[in-house]
Amino acid sequence: MGRPTKPVAAGTSPRLRALAVYLRQLKDDTRTTYATLSERTGPPGAPGYRGASTLSQAARGTHLPPLETVLAYARAAGDPGSHSTQRREATALSLWKAAAIEKARPHLVGRGRRTRQVRTPASLGRELTRLRLRAGRPSYSAIEKATKADGHRVPRSTAHLILIGKVLPGREQLSALLKAFGVSVVDAAQWHAVLDRIEDRRRPPEPPRRGRGSCADADPAVQEYLERRERDQEIKRRTGQIHPDETYEDYEERMRERAFQQQSSDIWLYEDYDEPEGDDEPEDGARRQAWAGEQAAFRAQLKALAERATPTGQVADHA
Repeated sequence: MGRPTKPVAAGTSPRLRALAVYLRQLKDDTRTTYATLSERTGPPGAPGYRGASTLSQAARGTHLPPLETVLAYARAAGDPGSHSTQRREATALSLWKAAAIEKARPHLVGRGRRTRQVRTPASLGRELTRLRLRAGRPSYSAIEKATKADGHRVPRSTAHLILIGKVLPGREQLSALLKAFGVSVVDAAQWHAVLDRIEDRRRPPEPPRRGRGSCADADPAVQEYLERRERDQEIKRRTGQIHPDETYEDYEERMRERAFQQQSSDIWLYEDYDEPEGDDEPEDGARRQAWAGEQAAFRAQLKALAERATPTGQVADHA
């Protein structure tokens, strides 16, 4: 038997103390030494190998050990592949997560946002940083190794840019990071939905479609009308019909006023002439035709006078 293990320090945080006590209990149940536990983690140089001093420090309670070290400790404390080993790993994982959250709490300033409130790469980076803190604040090297083991390596520099919000991760990168931070499959689906929403907001808007609800100026008939209007305006400017200080709208208004004045003049001429009463109309057919001809000639003279009238109402001199 080795020398007695020192008790956990009195100032150790409660959840880290619970993890250290559980690891010590596993060693006591096996009635073995740290050297033997180290041999059970595998040959030196293997990916899962942990030395005796590393296992001893994990159970000391002075700092939060890496998750892989805790899981290797739990596997080495029993028969590999047995149901008891799986229970030990699950218990060790639960205690380690609680200790990681306890360690990260002083660094988690403010409350985390809900997933529906994360809409930019910067806010996504802040929330991923919170997940990293809850995972025990693994180093960027550890993140790179974990993502590489998962099948999609995220380099240290890329992980840093993602967590500070400078780069938006891809779907595979996000999956690897979430798995490295111990996020469950259900929660990971929510973060993928956040990524989709951010990508949709960054996409350029689609061009407007023709049809119902589209802009009226995009209609071919409207475009043709506007082109004809521009050509007509250019012609009338060149021919002097539109004054230099006039717009095309001013010209149209002037033409409408002129037409109204002409119509008013014709109405005045006809209103000023009274038709004879029915009693004065001749009864004889021949005389009736002669009378109708005189009336037609008189109306023709009135119309000729109206067309020859000047703007002041005076008849033009043709002498």
